Amino acid sequence: MKKTTWLGLIAGAATGAKIAFFWSRYQRRTIERIPSLEGLDDPAVARAYGRIMTMPQMALLRRYVAQRAVAMKSAGAAADIGCGPGDLVIGLARLAPGLHVTGVDLSEEMLSQGKERAAWAGVRGRVKFRQGAAGQIPVADASLDLVVSTLSLHHWGDPVAALSEISRVLRPGAAFLIFDLRRDLAFPLWSLIYFATHVVVPRALRHIGEPLGSRNAAYTPAEAASLASASKLTGWRVTAGPLWLTIEGTTDDH
Repeated sequence: MKKTTWLGLIAGAATGAKIAFFWSRYQRRTIERIPSLEGLDDPAVARAYGRIMTMPQMALLRRYVAQRAVAMKSAGAAADIGCGPGDLVIGLARLAPGLHVTGVDLSEEMLSQGKERAAWAGVRGRVKFRQGAAGQIPVADASLDLVVSTLSLHHWGDPVAALSEISRVLRPGAAFLIFDLRRDLAFPLWSLIYFATHVVVPRALRHIGEPLGSRNAAYTPAEAASLASASKLTGWRVTAGPLWLTIEGTTDDH
C-alpha cells in the first residue's frame, strides 16, 4: 500500500477518534442550567479575560453587536452593562460618534483596563467607566437612549430584576440589546466551546472551567423570553442565532 494511502487512513482514523471523543462528551453534557460566577475578583482571571477579548473572533462578535445596536440607536447616552475591558464601549464610540457611552462593571480590574484601552483608542472624551452591577445601574431614571450587554446575562444573579433595572434607566423610545450565549447548542458548536475550554483559553480561565461554564449557565431562547416577560421591560423580542440569543427591542414610547 502506498505511503499516501497509509497516511490518509491514519488521518481518517484520528479524525474519527476525535469526533467520537467529542460526541461522547456531548452526550453527557449538562442539560439543565448551572449558575456560574465570573470569577473576575481574581486578578489573574480578569487579565486572562482581557486577553481573550483581543482575539479576532471576539472582535468580530463585538462588531456584529455594535453594528446591530447602532442600527437601533446611533446618538445619545448609552451604557454597556458588564463591559469587561471596554472593547465594546470603544467600538460603539468609534462606530457612532453621536453616542456617549458608559461602561459598567463590578470588577475594578476590568474598569482599569477599559480606561487604558479607551485612552489608547483616542475616545476617552466620549466614554467613561463606572463600577456597578446589572441590578443597580449607577445612572438616573430614564437617562439612557441605548443599553447593550454582551456575554453577561448568564452571570446575573437575578436576571428579572436586572432587566427591570434596565427598563428603569431607559427613556421612552430607547433601545436595548442584551446579547449572550445560548445553552441549547448543536454538537459542532458545543464541541468548539469544549475544545476552547480545555485547550485554547489561558490557564486562569481553564482553572474556572470557562467558557464551558458560561455555556452551562446560559439560557435557552424560551427561557430568555420567560425572563423578559416576568420583568418590567417593554417592547422586547428574543432572537436566536446558532451560538447566541438576544433580548432586544425599543421601549414603549409614552
